[in-house]
Amino acid sequence: MGRRYFDKKDTVEDCRSVSIAFLKKHDYFCGCRYGLIAWTNWQGEQTASIGVTVCTTDGENYARFQYTNTRRSTGVKTECDYKVRLVTTPCHLGGVRWWFICPLSRNGVPCGRRVGKLYCPPGSIYYGCRHCHDLSYESRNES
Repeated sequence: MGRRYFDKKDTVEDCRSVSIAFLKKHDYFCGCRYGLIAWTNWQGEQTASIGVTVCTTDGENYARFQYTNTRRSTGVKTECDYKVRLVTTPCHLGGVRWWFICPLSRNGVPCGRRVGKLYCPPGSIYYGCRHCHDLSYESRNES
């Protein structure tokens, strides 16, 4: 028998996200590389985009996010341009695995979690881990 939750949280499925897997698949981890990630609706119309620069040279590894966030309720635009630190861990058979370090803070304490995906839920301005945004998975809300 399934468990029922009456405090439905926002889910990761409702968010825009940037993943290490996507960046690796599109060869972002070779020096310094810039690209644009775009999201579309079911009709194929672009609904959002983010400029991503991944730099893995000179000992400073980071992903730089550049985008404009517009609040639907007020129409206020926020220009966002910030860096997210990248780190690696060694793989058992050689090579490395890349990770984001969550750039958000909760209660004045930097999160610093090592994550493979960053999310921006509806109503939020910055990308962060699912713990900082208090996100759940859609399957949690099924009975």
